[in-house]
Amino acid sequence: MNITCYIVDDEYHVISTLREYISEVPYLELIGFNSNPEKGLTEVNRLGPDLVFLDVNMPALDGMDFCQLITTATKVVFVSGYRDYAFDAFSHNAVDYLLKPVSHKRFMQAIHKVISFVPMLGKSNAQTAASEISYIYIKHGIKGRLIKIEFDDIYYVESNDNHVIFNLENESYTAYIPLKNVLPQLPESSFLRIHKSFVVNHNKINHIEGNMVILKNKTILQLGNTYKDSFFKYVGLSVLKTNK
Repeated sequence: MNITCYIVDDEYHVISTLREYISEVPYLELIGFNSNPEKGLTEVNRLGPDLVFLDVNMPALDGMDFCQLITTATKVVFVSGYRDYAFDAFSHNAVDYLLKPVSHKRFMQAIHKVISFVPMLGKSNAQTAASEISYIYIKHGIKGRLIKIEFDDIYYVESNDNHVIFNLENESYTAYIPLKNVLPQLPESSFLRIHKSFVVNHNKINHIEGNMVILKNKTILQLGNTYKDSFFKYVGLSVLKTNK
């Protein structure tokens, strides 16, 4: 099961941003959105989404009043361009309060908070889904085409300006999305950031020589100074120690 979401905001660019973020998380399902708060309220009460992203400042019906008129068990994450309403938001039992413009990192923090704040949601939806998902879909080539890539097939992910390249054993796929938006979707147990431009699948490492990481397909990647300590700390957990 997915966590169903609805967006109510009178700014179309905010709706567009949230729609994009939601689409990138496998266990989130957007079931609707509306720039008109009164119509949005009707939809929320009819559909009963698990979560609504709700703007604070809207004409005719503001977010605080909207929140009090929700008749379902829907949880609320407020979205606003102003800090001033945060106290009121949490007094209305909001799960989180996002400031515009909403960054992808802050969005994901809110989602993780939703999961921890609502245990039943977390166990029945997101945590179960996340533990079972072993792949990612990316837009590629022809408009409307989605390519399915198994995590186990990825050797490393390379960042290049505003896009990333998923490098498999004998082929690669480019996705026009920044690396920061890809990282939350990769299993932390397997994928390690070793350079500002490289995220490597630890299962594909053959050996390490100094600052070089050599993969099973002979690819050689540079280990960046910024990530060296955390990388060797991770690797050190599996290094066989000798007795002296």
